[in-house]
Amino acid sequence: MKTEIVQIEKIIFGGHGLGRLPGGKVILIPMVIPGERVKAKVKTEYSDYAEGELIEVLEPHPHRINPPCPYFGLCGGCQFQHLAYPHQLVLKKEILLDIFQRQASLTELPIIKFIPSPKTFYFRNRVRFHVEGEDMRIGFVKWKSHQVIKIEECMLAHPQLNVVLKKLYHHPTLKVLLFYLKRIRLEYSPLEDLTALLFWTLVKPREEDVQTLLSIPELKVIFYYLKGARPFGPFPSSAPYGGRKLFSALPNLTYYTSPGVFIQTNWDINLEIQRTLFDLAKDAERVLDLHVGMGNLLLPLVSALTGGKEFLGVDTDPRAIEDALYTTKKNQLNGRVDFRTMSSHACLQELITQARTYDLVILDPPRGGCKEILKYLPEVAKKKILYLSCDPPTLARDVKILLNLGYELQGLYLFDMFPQSYHLEVLALLEKRA
Repeated sequence: MKTEIVQIEKIIFGGHGLGRLPGGKVILIPMVIPGERVKAKVKTEYSDYAEGELIEVLEPHPHRINPPCPYFGLCGGCQFQHLAYPHQLVLKKEILLDIFQRQASLTELPIIKFIPSPKTFYFRNRVRFHVEGEDMRIGFVKWKSHQVIKIEECMLAHPQLNVVLKKLYHHPTLKVLLFYLKRIRLEYSPLEDLTALLFWTLVKPREEDVQTLLSIPELKVIFYYLKGARPFGPFPSSAPYGGRKLFSALPNLTYYTSPGVFIQTNWDINLEIQRTLFDLAKDAERVLDLHVGMGNLLLPLVSALTGGKEFLGVDTDPRAIEDALYTTKKNQLNGRVDFRTMSSHACLQELITQARTYDLVILDPPRGGCKEILKYLPEVAKKKILYLSCDPPTLARDVKILLNLGYELQGLYLFDMFPQSYHLEVLALLEKRA
């Protein structure tokens, strides 16, 4: 494979640096910084671009640092550990601007604020590992491959999750179970300072084997998946709150979330998102959350907006809705909010039939966005839309659609939910044109 000297022009979404080969063809190289001059190996050439491998940095960027994690460059989880954290934020903002210019035709963005993460390492409250039982490997998938790298400590995971991981490696029962496991997930419960263990298995384990894992003192509860959408558990059956984890939320709420149900991974940043929602929703009386999950964004508004007249949240995950109802009851918010297990599409069709409207609609869809429901929103979202996304390209695509449907982009709020990676959480404020 040939080598070339490349000048890095920018970082694109995905974390790769973009440069050009002598003939002008684009080459994408990981672990570089804009402005650097590097020597790279041309690994694969396609018709319109090439993929490269960094060999040597000839002219390093002044913000380049030595990555602290020994797995960086092998593990696919981090892309920016070679870059000082303040400059990571600069690059993420540039990536976002580039995405919106190309996909939404917006050359200027109303960025209101950018909230950095208080913790740049050890911030994740959950982490999922792949398993290769024959080699006793618990870890992450290698960059651009299906090979599992054995991980003994993840510098992004909460310290207790790493403690549990190390103890699992040495637990005699897990050494037996590993031959049948596909994945392991550890989830931290902050208000209890305990951890939940979930695993996906090909063979039903003996209950006594599952119980012996609870000899790890940091474990609160164990669930396992065999078939279907619901896990077996909790183990022990007497686990407090049905095995749910406890989180402190705004304004003065306690969340109760089942292991396996989605919850934001960087809780400090999640609280910043809730604070921002308070400011943007302070005049709302009727609020609809179309991807409500366990109530993460809606329940704080139910508690804070004492003059609110109607709060409705829908989601297709029945376990998440069960958690939302459980949290509602525990926080004595019954009677103020309605949670339903249904799709956002079905919900909007029903609301349009009933001629019901809301002055605030919240969108927090999965990574793929919610393109398929946007055409219905003008009939329901009469004032504001707050769209939270972990995937800027699909957000830009959906914002462009909403602009054509009669809304205006009034603000973007950037939250660094995922330090050391190219990922970014973005909240878009859209208002309907008069």
